[in-house]
Amino acid sequence: MKIIKNTLMLMAGLCTILVFMPVMSVFSSGDAKADFPTKPIKVYVGFKPGGRTDLIARMVAKHITDNKMLSQPIVIVNKPGAAAANAARAVMAAKPDGHTILHWSHQMLIANAMSVNKIHPDDFTTIGYTGGGSPVWTVRNDAPFNTLNDLVNTLKSKPRSLVEAVGIGTIPHLIGVQLTAAAGVKTRLIGAGGGADRLTRLLGGNADIALFSAAGYLKHKPSGIKALVFFGPNRIPSIKDVPTAKELGYNVVWANPASWLGPKGMPKEIIDKWASVLKKTIESKEISDWYNKRALDPYWTDGEAALKDSKKVLASLKKVVIDNKITKKKKK
Repeated sequence: MKIIKNTLMLMAGLCTILVFMPVMSVFSSGDAKADFPTKPIKVYVGFKPGGRTDLIARMVAKHITDNKMLSQPIVIVNKPGAAAANAARAVMAAKPDGHTILHWSHQMLIANAMSVNKIHPDDFTTIGYTGGGSPVWTVRNDAPFNTLNDLVNTLKSKPRSLVEAVGIGTIPHLIGVQLTAAAGVKTRLIGAGGGADRLTRLLGGNADIALFSAAGYLKHKPSGIKALVFFGPNRIPSIKDVPTAKELGYNVVWANPASWLGPKGMPKEIIDKWASVLKKTIESKEISDWYNKRALDPYWTDGEAALKDSKKVLASLKKVVIDNKITKKKKK
């Protein structure tokens, strides 16, 4: 009887351990998520320091740190190369604990649409957008066009008579393709690698049309250029006199968002914490004013809506690439 009694007590003790072990495990996991962050956070940027994506990442990180919105410092890691794929892959390979984040833009969607790489929004956890920016189509001040319709009418009466400065497969190229298709006209293209090159082509008379970010336009406007159309979803205060393409009857919108992503599989509690911090940041007066002064549009888009938008934009870009037979050499 004593042996049986001891055996029953041992079994009861084992059952108690088995019952409490999962509960303890759950509480430990929950505590870890509640304590996030537990170490310095890395925010990867796929471009060199100084560009729009980098500056936004640094400004947002500074605001979060200065206001003690997260308990750990944020370090910006610039990892340029391979159309920003190097930074993206570093985040994709990271542990999904919220301590490694990617700040990207729709340029990466263009890389996918152009088959430069296969990186897709579904490869990540989408946290949300903290605003964004849109470009303008510009001409020289001495050009005989004061409105977009003036330019379109010229191209209709003299097809391919005007030259666009673009880099093949870049944002200026793909936006120009969409607008000319919507207007039923065609331009000729001349190669231009970046904003400085486009400006040189335009002012030198080698090109008639060039695309710049709204901030880039304001910077270069004193050089002798004027904007005919803005590709944002709505007008912005800094260039309030420039109409949107949609206002003029062309369904062409390019809002390049400041997108925040994490590794796939991030826990909901950590996603929600990041989303709350980013939303408060973009809605703060400091960051809103900073955006407005740089011709950017401050707004918050949650993760679900941002992912849906990214996939919609990607599908649209792929159609543009296929319909116009645009190709670009792949980068390894």
